[in-house]
Amino acid sequence: MCLKGNGARTILDMRSGASELLSGFLAVSAAATLVACTASGTQASQPSPAPTATAAPMPSEAVPCQDRFIAEIDWGTDPAAPNTAYIALTNTGDAACSLSGFPSDSAFLSASGPVETVGYDLEGAPTADAYGRAGDVVTVDPGERAFIWARIAQTADRAGDDPCELPVAAIGVTLVLPGASEPVVAPADVEVCVDTDADDLQVGPVDSEPRPASVDG
Repeated sequence: MCLKGNGARTILDMRSGASELLSGFLAVSAAATLVACTASGTQASQPSPAPTATAAPMPSEAVPCQDRFIAEIDWGTDPAAPNTAYIALTNTGDAACSLSGFPSDSAFLSASGPVETVGYDLEGAPTADAYGRAGDVVTVDPGERAFIWARIAQTADRAGDDPCELPVAAIGVTLVLPGASEPVVAPADVEVCVDTDADDLQVGPVDSEPRPASVDG
């Protein structure tokens, strides 16, 4: 069929319009595809994580200056009080420290622990204070020493020459200084009797000099 005049022009116009419409659709599609590709190829920036709160370190508890002493035994020869010794206490801290009164929990120490003699850990355990020094305050500078009088005291039943039936090898003397929280050990090598005729440990108060205390117990 052949079209003439206005009919032919109409068909041409329709074809031209369809072509323009198709071109516009392809252009929009291409633009959408470009946008989609660009979006998928680019990662969105993530917000920075909030800083984690860190707990402030807790201050360490102060160590009592009385826990900064070391002890050693200086065996003496006091004719009035045989088997006596002086426990020398050296201040290893960096400041002066004051001591006053009797040590607590004083005992002979074996390889397996404190030797439970007559007075160990009992109310009224043997102490000596014949010269009234228990109330004195002894200030010890760094590197300097204080002293505690000590004696291996025998019970009345051990006053004779009867041999000990249950001897225990002691490796030192342990005690807690006034104001301290931990025991200090003075090394020693002695034999202690723990049978019914037991030996015991008698101690004096902290002193500024190595002086004898009571000899009666």
